[in-house]
Amino acid sequence: MQLATTHPHAFGMLVTALGVLVFVPDALLLRLIGGDMLAVSVWRGLTAGSVFLIWSYGISNAARPTLRDSLSGLCLLVAVLEGASMILFCASIGHTSVSNALFIFATAPLIAAALSWVFLRETVPMQTLMAIIVSMVGVTVIVSGSFGGAPLLGDGLAFLNACTVAGFYVALRKIGRKNMLPSIGAGYVIGAICVMPFAEFQSYSTAQIGYLFLNGAIILPVAIGLLSIGPRYLPAAEVSMFTVLEVILAPLLVWFVLGENPGGKSLIGGAIIVSAIFAHALWRLRKEQI
Repeated sequence: MQLATTHPHAFGMLVTALGVLVFVPDALLLRLIGGDMLAVSVWRGLTAGSVFLIWSYGISNAARPTLRDSLSGLCLLVAVLEGASMILFCASIGHTSVSNALFIFATAPLIAAALSWVFLRETVPMQTLMAIIVSMVGVTVIVSGSFGGAPLLGDGLAFLNACTVAGFYVALRKIGRKNMLPSIGAGYVIGAICVMPFAEFQSYSTAQIGYLFLNGAIILPVAIGLLSIGPRYLPAAEVSMFTVLEVILAPLLVWFVLGENPGGKSLIGGAIIVSAIFAHALWRLRKEQI
C-alpha cells in the first residue's frame, strides 16, 4: 500500500484505529449470542482458528513456519496462552459485567511489564511500577463491588485472563519478529477442543449463528490482523493509547444497546485503570520521542 511507504506513521495510526474499532462490538456480540459461554468459546475458537490457519497456509504469501514449528518451543507457549485467553475472556463475560471484564483485562500490558522483569530480567521504570500499582488499586475498587455475589468469579477470571495475555506478550517479545498467526490459529483450535467436554451446547437461532460467524470469522481475525500491523509503524505507547479506546467504547456500547449498567464502583475503578494506562502511554511516547 502506497500510504504505508509515503506516510508510515499515518498508516500505522489508521490500521491500529481500525483494528480497535473492529474489536469494539466483540463483547456485545458475546452478550447477544448468550447461553453457555464455554460453548460460545468452542465455536468462536474453531471458527477464528480455522480462518487464521486457512489464511496462513492457503491464501497468504507471507513467510510462515511449518505447523510443526508453530507448535514447538515458545511458539507452543504462545498458542496455549492465546487459546486459554480466548476461553477465559468468554468465561469472564459470562460471569461478570462487560465493563468489569474489559477494565480488568486492560491491566494486561502493565502485568506484562512485571513479568518481563521476572522472566526476561528487563528493568521496570519507576513510572511503569507506579502505573501497575495504581491500576491494581482500580482492580481492587472494581472487585470490591462484586463481593458476596456471582460477579466475583467473573472478575477473577478476567484478572486471570489479563495475566494470560500478559504472558502472551512476554513470549512474543522473547520470540521477536516472526509470523505468529499460525500459532495463534492453532491455539484457538486447541483451546476449543480442550474446553469442548465441559461446554453445554444448545440449539442456536439464525440470529445467534450469524452473531457467532460475525464474531469468530470476521471480527476476531480482522481485528487481530490489523493490530498486529500497527506496531510495525507506531511506537508501542501510541498503540497502547489506541487500545484504551476499546476498553472505554465497548462497555458503553453494551450499556447503550442492552442497558447493562456498569455500576458506580466499576466506573470508578475503570477510570482509575484507564487513567493509569493512558498516563503511562503518554510518558512512554514522550520518552521515545526524545
